[in-house]
Formats: sequence, C-alpha cells, structure tokens
Amino acid sequence: MDVERMRPKVKYWIFLMVINLMVFGVILASFAGSWLSLEPAEQDALAKLFQKLLPFPLLGGLILCATIGFLISRLFHFYIIPILKLGESTRLISAVNPEHRIEIKRGAKEIHYLARIINESAEAFAKLQRDVDEQIEGAHAKLGEERTRLAALMSELPHGVLVCNTDGQVLLYNQEAQQLFNPEHLINTQQEKRHGILGLGRSVFGILDRDPIVHALELLYKNFATGQQKLVSNFMMTLRNGLCLRVNMAPVFIEREEQKSITGFVLTLEDMTRQMEADTRRDQLIQSLTDDLQSTLEKIRTSITTILSQPRLDYEKLHSYRKTIDHASQTLQEKIDQARTNYAKHLHDISKTEDVLASNLLEVISKNIFDRYGITVNTQATEGLWLQLDSYSMVQAISHLAGLLKGRENTLEVLITLTQNDQDEVELAINWPEDQVDLDLLEEWQKTPLITDAQGKLLNFHDVIGQMNGAIKTLCFLDQVCSGILLVFPPVDSDSSPTLQVSLEHRPISYEFDLFNRNDWQELSQIPLSKLTYVVFDTETTGLNPSDGDEIIQLGAIRCVNGQLLYHETIDQLVDPQRHVPKSSVEIHGIQPELLPGQPTIDKVLPIFHQFAEHSVLVAHNAAFDMRFLQLKEEVAGVKFDNPVLDTLLLSSILHPNQDSHALEGLAERFNVTIVGRHTALGDAIVTGEVLVKLIPLLEAHGIKNLEDALRASAKSPFAKLGY
Repeated sequence: MDVERMRPKVKYWIFLMVINLMVFGVILASFAGSWLSLEPAEQDALAKLFQKLLPFPLLGGLILCATIGFLISRLFHFYIIPILKLGESTRLISAVNPEHRIEIKRGAKEIHYLARIINESAEAFAKLQRDVDEQIEGAHAKLGEERTRLAALMSELPHGVLVCNTDGQVLLYNQEAQQLFNPEHLINTQQEKRHGILGLGRSVFGILDRDPIVHALELLYKNFATGQQKLVSNFMMTLRNGLCLRVNMAPVFIEREEQKSITGFVLTLEDMTRQMEADTRRDQLIQSLTDDLQSTLEKIRTSITTILSQPRLDYEKLHSYRKTIDHASQTLQEKIDQARTNYAKHLHDISKTEDVLASNLLEVISKNIFDRYGITVNTQATEGLWLQLDSYSMVQAISHLAGLLKGRENTLEVLITLTQNDQDEVELAINWPEDQVDLDLLEEWQKTPLITDAQGKLLNFHDVIGQMNGAIKTLCFLDQVCSGILLVFPPVDSDSSPTLQVSLEHRPISYEFDLFNRNDWQELSQIPLSKLTYVVFDTETTGLNPSDGDEIIQLGAIRCVNGQLLYHETIDQLVDPQRHVPKSSVEIHGIQPELLPGQPTIDKVLPIFHQFAEHSVLVAHNAAFDMRFLQLKEEVAGVKFDNPVLDTLLLSSILHPNQDSHALEGLAERFNVTIVGRHTALGDAIVTGEVLVKLIPLLEAHGIKNLEDALRASAKSPFAKLGY
C-alpha cells in the first residue's frame, strides 16, 4: 500500500484506529499485570467487585477515544489537509504557474504564517523569473528573426517542401506542400479512399507512396556509405488525385563525435501535371502532322513520278497533275503553319513564364534603362495587374529598344504603360512622343537576336513574344513614321495568378525538429508523456444524455506534438444533429439551431476526425462524456476509436486530491490559462490542450512519466467510475 498517496480521510481513520487500539491495549495490559500480581484470595475478592468496577474504565476509555478522535480530526482539519494543499500549490507555483498564490481558507495560524512565507518566496521567485524571461526574450527575438527569415524563404519557394526524419515523420512543411495535399473541402469529399493528412509528426507515407521514397532513401544511404558527393535522388510520382509530381530527395545530416550520419531527408515537390499534359499534346501534334504530311507527300510524289515517267502527257492531264501538286503543296504549307502555331503554344506552355506584378516590372525596366542609357522612363500601371511572361527577356528587349532610340534619335524620355483592355488582354504600350522613328528601326529591333532556345537556336524578340502568345503592333502614321509600339498579351490565367500576402501570419511554415531524435520508437505505453502526440478534443451536444438520443452538434480538436499545441492543425466543424436542439442547450453553448441544417452529419464528420486522430492519444476534459457520444456513432460512421484516452479531470484529481474544484474553469485559473471561446468545441479543446501542457511536468514530478503510468493513475481516480 502506497501510504504517501493515500487520501487524508483514509489516513485519518487508520490513525484513529491505531491510537484507539494502543489506548485499549495499554489499559488491558495494565489490568492483566495487576491481576497477575494479586494473591488468589485477593483475586477472589476483586472478582466479586469486578461487575461494579468494570463500567467506569470502559466509560473512561470511550471518553478518551472520543477525545483523541476529536483532537485528531482537528489536527487533520487545521494542519494535515492544509499542509497537503500547501504542497500541491507550492509545486504548482514552482512548476507551471509562478503567478499562482496560496489561499488557505481553513487552517491554524502557523499554516497561514507558512502560506504567507511561501507567497513571499513565490513573489521573489516570480521577480527572478521575470528577469530571466527578459533575457530569454532577447534571445528569442533573435531566434524569431531567424524563424521569420525561414518562414519567408520557405513560403516563397515555388515548390512544396517536406522535411522528414528517417522514419518518415514530417518535421517541416511549407504552404505549397499544404496546398498540394490538403483539399479545401475535406469534409465533403466522396472519395472512397481518402488522402492522408499532412501534419507535424504524421507519416509522410500517408500522403506519398512508400516504395519510391524507401528506394530513394536506400540509394542515399549507399551513396553516402561509398563516399559519393552527389547525394540527391530524383523520381516521378503520381498522387491519388491525378497530380504528377517531380520529387527531389536530399539527405539531412548530423555530426556527433566527428562522425556524420543521415538523420532525415528533404523532399522538394514540383507539380509537373501541366508540363506532362503539354508534352502529351506535343506528341499528338507530331503524330498528327506526320500522318497528314505522309498522305500529302504521297500525292505530290505520285504526280511528279507520273509527269517524269510520261514526258508526252497531253495538256489536260499534265495540268491536272500540276493542280494536284499545287493543291497538295498548299495543304502542306497550311499544315506546317498550323504545326508552327501549335508548337509555339506548346513552347508557351512549358516556357519559364512567371507571375509578375505590373508595377514591379515597370520599376525594373525603368531603372535598367536609366542606368544604361540615361533615358527618363515615365510609367503607369493598373493597380493590382499581374502578367504571366518571361520578365528577363522582356526587360532585355525593351532596354535594347531604348538603346536604339538613344543612338538613332537621341531620345531622352519614354512613356511605358500597362493596362487591361475590354477583352481582359494585357496591353504594354511604349511611346516616345517627342521623337519620330522609321518603321525600319522597329523591324530591325524585332529581328535582333535576343536569347537561345533549348536547342541553341537564336530567338529574336518577335519569336519570344510569339512564344508568350503575344502580338506586336506598331503605332505608325501613313508615311511609315512611328511614335510607339503596343505589345498585347492574352488574359492572365486567374487560377494560377497569385494573391498578395499581407503579413507573415499568412505565410505558414510548420516545423518541429525535435522529432529528428525519435528514430528509435519504443512501445507507445513507454513513451514519455512530453514526447507523445495528442489530439485534444471537445464536443457540444443537444443535451447530456447520449444514450437517450442526444446528438453532437459541434466537434473541435487540436493536435499537440512534443508538448507544443499546433494552432494551425485543428478541426472546428458544426454537425447537423437531424433533431431538435433544446433551448436549455443553446443557452450553454450559444449555437443557434438555424446554423445546423445543411452541415455535414455525424457519419461524415467522424471518419475525418478518426483520420485526424490516428496514431495519437485522445485527450478531453471529462472524457467519458465525449467518448460515449463517439462510441455510439462508431457503427454508423464505419470507424472505431481504439486510441488511448487521457482525461484532464482524472489527472487533476490525482495530482491535486485536496483542491476544491477540478472543473475546466478551476484548472484554467490555477494554471493561469486564459479562457477564450468557453463552451465552443474548439475553444474548450484549446483550453484543455493548454491545461494538458501544464499538467505534464506536474505529472512527471509526481512520478507519472509515461502513458502507462498515466492510465494506471487515472484508473484510481474517484471520478474514474463516472458513466454516461
């Protein structure tokens, strides 16, 4: 029996029984000793008086026992229990909440004096803690700058990035990766086989096929073991939603005791779907062109062979063959022109175009022209207008035109505007109103070699504009004198145009690098509480009786990894209960019944929550209530919640058995947790999660170090027998 963890009430009765047994034992022993010291005649005489003498010692013994019991109860009431509360509160101050202060409502003067001393010490400790926090805050500010730089860098990368440990657990991901793997309307998806969820601590194999990644990782290990310098693997992969990805894998190293080892890997994910479709169209174009040319060339060849083999053909037949050759050659020319147009479109599809804000492009162009030629460039651009083009080629070409104008006409001022016409086409106009130039100069400019393509062929500006599906128009008068040019580009693809990000909060980057150290997993029950992955959840319901037909109307959940709440990995979902919501229930949670029709039903929501909580420990406050609602809906939802479950109510009652309240509000007050959104599912889940984070170090100090310890301790709580 663990005496130290015994409840005070049990200790009181054991202590009282031991005292009483000792008192009556001493009395009986005294009587026995006195009896044995008497002579037989004295014993006979005393025996005759025994009935008269016996009631008085018994009455005295009972009075003595009652007095002792009263004194012991006062001792427990004014000393023992207050001292236990002092111990619980002192540990709370030192471990999780330095601002907590002890309030003793019942206790002796000495206990109140001791409480004042502890509070004074706590005040001094809090002051010291604030001084230390200021120093830590300075260090965190520098770390925050680095994190901000990392967030900005990762969020602006054009490809998805995942960092994993060697077990495939996700340690970091950026916004592009999140958009690749997390559908916007996950609840409403009707796919039979759902996608995995991207999240810290989750397995990458839930969202990507395992075999290519394992194979690439094996190659990295072999290359590293043989001392090769190139430690990058590349492979293609198709997702379940049809996206085709080019995946590059590079290792992450750690150096310990002058030895380098691989602790994880980085995946960069490039969406190749559009290019693959363009390549398919190109292959179809080539095949179609080949078939058409073969038929046309056969006609031409047949006609020419006939003419050459029969030199004395009459005029009508000869003319017919000539017409056949002419018609076939025209058809051939049309096919070639069509192929050229289609191939230019293909080049546009795979060209390295980029999304450029109009005002930014004009700023770069004007600076480049002024720095090179001293020409003043006045610019005007429609606010918020985006272009999709090769900005480098555009800057070089327009700067070259400015150089020609400077050299031929000594132009000193140019006006460049970027607008959108009625057909949503983008128009870039370049004007030099003070000078007039010949059309020949503009034609020379269009034909000037600008860049080379992938085959090394020189491309002029006219070709480059063609690859961008654009057109060049000269602004000339009748006498071939020009005052400007107009470049017209097709409408911007709204699906791919970016949206401006107004703050770093909208550039999420999520990482938890301590997961690098979890490559040697133990059994779940033996994992330290601070290293477990939790899903803290809460429900709002139509009432308090799940067995009598009450239903869930809101489900909220948040993940907790390595003792850190992940505020960007949450569920906050209203549920259509398909029944009446009582007014008494609305008064508690404030969810108006008219908001619920049309929301997903519980059979659609629970599979998503089940997937969200996989490989995690479920946590709730008064978890028996919430789990009963989930268990009653397992069959209709086609899932089974077999996760381990921890209850912050039970854990609090184990840690602080002498405190007056274990309600969520009471815990939040003791742990200095701010309550926001009380009686909303996500709000209560977040508060419960913050309480859990504060409970973990207290549990470890209490000797409850892993999940097995916590489950065994919870089973001994007096609240563990609550049922619904």
